Amino acid sequence: MTDAVLLAPAERIYRGTMTRPERWAGWRPRRGDVLVTTPSKCGTTWTQTMVAHLLHGGGDLPDKLPVISPWIDADLGVPADEVTRALDAQTGRRVVKTHTPADGFPVWDGVTVIAVYRHPLDMFFSLRKHTANRTNAPSDDPTGWPLPQSFHAFVHNPMTPEDLGQDNLESMTLHYRRTVQSGRLPDLKLFHYADMIRDPRRAVQDLALAIGIDADNALIDRVTQAASFGEMKAKAADFVPVGGTGFWKSDKDFFDSASSRKWEGVLSDGDLAQYRQRLADLLPDATARDFLEHPGE
Repeated sequence: MTDAVLLAPAERIYRGTMTRPERWAGWRPRRGDVLVTTPSKCGTTWTQTMVAHLLHGGGDLPDKLPVISPWIDADLGVPADEVTRALDAQTGRRVVKTHTPADGFPVWDGVTVIAVYRHPLDMFFSLRKHTANRTNAPSDDPTGWPLPQSFHAFVHNPMTPEDLGQDNLESMTLHYRRTVQSGRLPDLKLFHYADMIRDPRRAVQDLALAIGIDADNALIDRVTQAASFGEMKAKAADFVPVGGTGFWKSDKDFFDSASSRKWEGVLSDGDLAQYRQRLADLLPDATARDFLEHPGE
């Protein structure tokens, strides 16, 4: 397959606890490759899995998902040259992931970029579960604090490009502004986690269309089943980042409950008022806020 043509370099450098921007150089994109970019806990691994199965015909994947579809700009303990070799060894189209906003990576002709978002409050509660499942979660991670302090930090803490691992409302809305609203990716394929949960089969169909695969009903059915949460949980170590290494208390618990509106009955009216005001300040476009909070409605 031919190499993708570079159209524009990255405009900003983002770093974080695991984010290493120099690792972008280890991926030599080919025409037809797919890049999935999302804020944390917005369906990244699930989207990668569906795309990977579509690219491989709906059968068994040739290796563990993080091997064939790495978090391209993250240091998870695997040497960069090993990641590069694994990507280069694949003979067809490939899919990689990042949590970096679109202004933090190059733009290539021939590479399809898929962005997935989620209701910010569902993201918050999923982040808390995610942190609780880490074997050695840092004590200074606000998502691990008691709920009142954790929620205040999520809503009000700032984010800087030097701390991309600071997952909060500002980092999420910044990702949306610089990926969706910037115009940097005119052919961006935009998805919402709640829509995907509501109708997984339709999500597979839409992803096939987004990446240019003419998928018949049999392929759609195979991929929908293979990428179901039950199947992924049953083989969790094959799908989660650094699965089987003890990084997670439970690889299976890496996967969320596949539900929405987790805040109902938990957050107070005052909490919600703070959140809505801060969201409006960070994302003034009411249409954008409506997309994040009320997809498909």
